[in-house]
Amino acid sequence: MRKKSHLTLNRMNMWQYALLLLMLLTFTFYSLPTFFGEQPSLGLHGQRSLTEAQRTLFEQHKIPLLKEVQQQERVELVFDSQADQQRAKQLLEQEGHDSAALTLEFYSNAPTWISQLGAAPIKLGLDLRGGSQLLIGVDLSFVIDNQTKNLVDSLRTQFREARLRGANVARVAEGEVRVILPEAVDETPWLNIIKESAGTRQDQWTQKRSGNELRLVMSEAERTLLANNAVTQNLSILKKRINELGIVEASVQRQGLDGIRIELPGVHNPKQAKEVIGATASLAFYQAKPDSHFFMADRNGQAVGMARKPVLTGEHIVDARAGMGEMGQPQVSIVLDTLGGSKMNQFSRQHVGSAMATVFTEYKTNSQGKLRAQSEVINVATIQTALGNQFRITGLASVPEAQELAMLLRAGALTAPLKILEERSIGPTLGLQNIEAGFTALAFGMAGMMLFMMAWYRKFGWIAITALIGNLLMQVGMLAVLPGAVLTLPGIAGLVLTVGMAVDTHVLIFERIKDRLREGGSLANAIDFGYRSAFSTIFDANITTLICAVVLYSIGSGPLQGFSITLILGLISSMVTGIWGTRAIINPLWGKSSAKLLRV
Repeated sequence: MRKKSHLTLNRMNMWQYALLLLMLLTFTFYSLPTFFGEQPSLGLHGQRSLTEAQRTLFEQHKIPLLKEVQQQERVELVFDSQADQQRAKQLLEQEGHDSAALTLEFYSNAPTWISQLGAAPIKLGLDLRGGSQLLIGVDLSFVIDNQTKNLVDSLRTQFREARLRGANVARVAEGEVRVILPEAVDETPWLNIIKESAGTRQDQWTQKRSGNELRLVMSEAERTLLANNAVTQNLSILKKRINELGIVEASVQRQGLDGIRIELPGVHNPKQAKEVIGATASLAFYQAKPDSHFFMADRNGQAVGMARKPVLTGEHIVDARAGMGEMGQPQVSIVLDTLGGSKMNQFSRQHVGSAMATVFTEYKTNSQGKLRAQSEVINVATIQTALGNQFRITGLASVPEAQELAMLLRAGALTAPLKILEERSIGPTLGLQNIEAGFTALAFGMAGMMLFMMAWYRKFGWIAITALIGNLLMQVGMLAVLPGAVLTLPGIAGLVLTVGMAVDTHVLIFERIKDRLREGGSLANAIDFGYRSAFSTIFDANITTLICAVVLYSIGSGPLQGFSITLILGLISSMVTGIWGTRAIINPLWGKSSAKLLRV
């Protein structure tokens, strides 16, 4: 076998150089907007420029406007501080501007061509940008009690349809139903219906019998399942509601069994967010029956008779838009999904000429701190013709009410009512202090490491410094590109830590090179030996740390995830720049040299 020539030492293929250069250029480009910084801004949707009245309003209240960026369907107003941004938003809302058309944003100071190519600054977390933090509790008892009432209604309906009389069905407590069977010879028909309605699995409702009394008790497994489903669905709906509010970079995470933590960076007046996030609003459509024994009050306090079961509930609403009717009255245009449209069409065909009532339900906290449903009839209309999946509801008091109702319906009805347990506000000044402190620590850390590398490894120290700068640019670029990545204060700590860990890579390699030089080897041979022998140690150390970082990210939340994501990206970039990047520079410079450049 032919022996490998020494000329093949310290050589890299052209594609390796090209790939490395492409990676560095790409991530450096995506890191540029972060270094240019950004300014707080306010997006005005539905208008292309600022009106003279709005300009005068800002001038009267001494709110300086740095820039006005005109776009196709909106205009973006750039301010000097978040305080000016918040004041401008409040003034526009007080002047009657639609709050749903105002979005709190941040305008990048980077050149326009960089933004047009898709580069954007790193998203900052709540601790750096400032904002509001809400801890919301989900009313799980409502979900369980709702399932209990549904079982009672289902049993009564099926007994009536099967013409089985004499049974008494009642809700005893939350998650418990009592059925008293009639004194009959054959109880099989009742028991079959009970078995079918209560579920076939034994872990849903357990049955306890005493004489002709049968008790159905919801199992703990079913309670846990309902709780998990309720919190998960509410998480999804809350994210949609926050998107409707126009709040960017918000974080919605589960906390504990029934808690949801919401972080709203950049929002320092969370009144509207609290009202919309915590509201549980839904519509339901009932057949109006004047002779019914089931009544519900309208807005004037008049009782409206109606069927007990709704024709259609709000879960079938896929879109809702506020507008003005032909007579100038506020209205909401509703769009139903396919199933909802089919149900509405079938009902309206069979009841042309009959009245249909629209019921609005909202859950609010009473004086005892408990959530209670407040339902009222907002509209009673006669069905003139068969309805489809699109129709309008009227009877609303004002345009803002119609807009809020439309937004809540678009975002979806919550599975269970919510209650705000805790509210905290973090000022933008504190966020700026955190940023300055974090990056000051990073700057001092890098400066100290650079001085050490230059003093200890001389010319090779400059290579390490170049690699450290490339490492930092790659980390910032990857953070900017990665979807959902948010930089927090622990994330800055992760940046500082990974920069220090990147120095370990260079120290391991350079020390191995020095060891070979002490043994009398040439510099070319020492470089090849240093990289080959140190690789396994570096790889093992980084992989074990990477495993810990991945586990920390998967089980952690908020700040822990911010720290772990920068640690993961830092480990990857330090491997690339410390092993691959430094060798790409050293090989052509000293790969064939026999001189000693390192102090032994």
